[in-house]
Amino acid sequence: MNRKVIVALDMSSREEALQLLEQLRDLAGMFKVGGQLFMSAGPGIIQEIIGKGGNVFLDLKFHDIPNTVTQAAVEAAKLGVSMMTVHAAGGRVMMETVAKELAQNFGDRRPQVVAVTVLTSLDTRALFEMGLEHPLDEQVQ
Repeated sequence: MNRKVIVALDMSSREEALQLLEQLRDLAGMFKVGGQLFMSAGPGIIQEIIGKGGNVFLDLKFHDIPNTVTQAAVEAAKLGVSMMTVHAAGGRVMMETVAKELAQNFGDRRPQVVAVTVLTSLDTRALFEMGLEHPLDEQVQ
């Protein structure tokens, strides 16, 4: 079976997250760990999910100077995540540095890196308030 579904573990409870993992492990391709679960359960939750047969999508949207984001991405890769997010607003150099470092250190085992361009909670008005002149539909093309 081709498992393309990513299940969001958007909760604070480690126990609830692991229970959902057990229920959906055979149906999901990946389990998303965001800031809420990561901060409440710690990095060990990633190893627990992997240990129970799940693939992890770490959705922390790293956004900082290139070196800081690169080192965070390397640490995430060491934990065994299959996919992670960076925020594209960190710039091209940041994204290229992350990609290069992961390729050099992890080769074919490197996680996929997804660049988030615009948060789904933002609308056109919020973008204008942030100083972005283009409407939402143009920002995400």
